[in-house]
Amino acid sequence: MIEWYLSTKNLVRAIERKAKDVLLFYEKGDCQSVASIKEYLKMDYQQLWDHWRRRYPDEHLENLGRHIGFGMDCDYRDIVDRDLPELERRADDHLLTESKDPRQIGFESLLHPVIMEHSYQLFQNGHLREAVLNSITAVFDFIRTRSKRVGDGDELVGNVFSLQNPVLILDEIATESGRNDQKGFMQIFKGAYQGIRNPKTHSLAHDLTSEKAIQYLVFASLLARRIEEAKQIDECA
Repeated sequence: MIEWYLSTKNLVRAIERKAKDVLLFYEKGDCQSVASIKEYLKMDYQQLWDHWRRRYPDEHLENLGRHIGFGMDCDYRDIVDRDLPELERRADDHLLTESKDPRQIGFESLLHPVIMEHSYQLFQNGHLREAVLNSITAVFDFIRTRSKRVGDGDELVGNVFSLQNPVLILDEIATESGRNDQKGFMQIFKGAYQGIRNPKTHSLAHDLTSEKAIQYLVFASLLARRIEEAKQIDECA
């Protein structure tokens, strides 16, 4: 299902870009470009229609097909403003209907191996609080492993990602952009510890849904990826 959904989104985006281009060329009076893009739009529509009816043969895309067939400037406004948003809503509905459990949507490929190891099974078993808590704990364990530093929270992050004497470098800190990256993610790591780990540690109560838990695990995976890709300073060099 997820493959069908993503392909549908890509096909819709392709039609949307071309429809907007046609409107621009209409405004410029460039009839040759309008005619050329119209032909490509017809091919894109046929591809979308074939893709859609392979999964939902009883459904139709009447409005979109009719507007592409007529091909006046008002038709392309309807395509952008009405037809495509309506198709996207239908695709969203199909995804939600066929994947009522968000654990089936296939987000696993977005998880860093460290998060997969320490959080995924907990999530699958419905232990959402523990999965999220473990994901941030795993991130800080990973910082300690890569930096060979002890400590936790603000102290650990400040020591490891210091702009003056860093142990792990996320970007080229000789540049302003690199320093901003280093400083910004240092704040994000501290915020994750204070805003996610601490509340989940100090209370059994939580407002997590499966969707929220997925977002937390993907966020933790981004943090883990940045740690993995960071340059480690060789203090003996």
